[in-house]
Amino acid sequence: MTIKAISIKEQTSWQYQVRHLVSHSPVIGPLAVFIIIFVLLSLFVDKFFTFRSVTGIINAATLSGVLTVGVTLLMIGGEFDLSVGSMLAVGGYIFGGLAMAGHPWLGAILALLGTGILGAINGLILVKTKIPSFIVTLGTRYFYRGMLWVISSGQMLQTVEKIPAYNLLNGRLDILNDILPGANFRTALIWLLLLVIGFQFVLTRTVFGNHVFAVGGNSGAAIGQGVNVNRVRVTLFVITGVLAGFAGILLFSQFTTVRVASGDGMELSAIASAVVGGTLITGGAGSVWGALVGVLTISMLRTGVVLMQIPFIPADNFEAIVGVTIILAVILNNWLRSRT
Repeated sequence: MTIKAISIKEQTSWQYQVRHLVSHSPVIGPLAVFIIIFVLLSLFVDKFFTFRSVTGIINAATLSGVLTVGVTLLMIGGEFDLSVGSMLAVGGYIFGGLAMAGHPWLGAILALLGTGILGAINGLILVKTKIPSFIVTLGTRYFYRGMLWVISSGQMLQTVEKIPAYNLLNGRLDILNDILPGANFRTALIWLLLLVIGFQFVLTRTVFGNHVFAVGGNSGAAIGQGVNVNRVRVTLFVITGVLAGFAGILLFSQFTTVRVASGDGMELSAIASAVVGGTLITGGAGSVWGALVGVLTISMLRTGVVLMQIPFIPADNFEAIVGVTIILAVILNNWLRSRT
């Protein structure tokens, strides 16, 4: 095989720099998709490019975004979790029940602890039985929600009382809203950005992050390098469970209500967002920043469909748009990788 040497002149050319950036940044492809869709909707959809519309897109993406961070890490590690929607409901009930009793911060701690344990159960079943994570979490998805139904007797948890903890967790971000006319930013945006920055750092700048890529890319090679593959997998499931519980906390803080069915279907939206954001289904590649772009892309498409009022694509049939977007995003990402 002949290896072509790259001259200094070629390395400094803008074409080479662009190719190098694309090949080493998994977020470029998803970002290109996002920009194209945003420009098209801004040009051709009435009332899309407004502060109210943009903040609506961001607010709709926050809860799904928190779930997607955990799901993305897990997918990079080569696994799936279909129970995150159920764990979201569990976290919402634990937090909401104790918050209504006057103990919101205790409720937050126990909600994160409880869903972290549920995530650990997913991971332990996986590593002990060797059953694929898709099957394991498909089962626990129904079991966790059924368990919640029994404990809650199927009753919706609801209150009209607003307490300071709700405002801190997912209240109106008036610092920005007062400056930007029509804006409706919420504090959950800050929490989401902190999670994205933190976990992107963990993924790209720590030994654990290297192990996640190694386990997802080639678990056999990772074992040969001394990586404790089972520990990495269980840890990822715990992180995913904790983030699902946090999403449940944010949900109750905003709407002061939670149902047994809360979060149903959000696991698929999270997986879709991760894929649109450039995460490989097969594991070993992806980015938390890309996942954030994927969440925003899907939320933006939903808003665009609603504003366009397409007769044959009603808002409640938005899954068709998501499906097409996933396929096109994967095609584009694969094309960009092959070109580089």
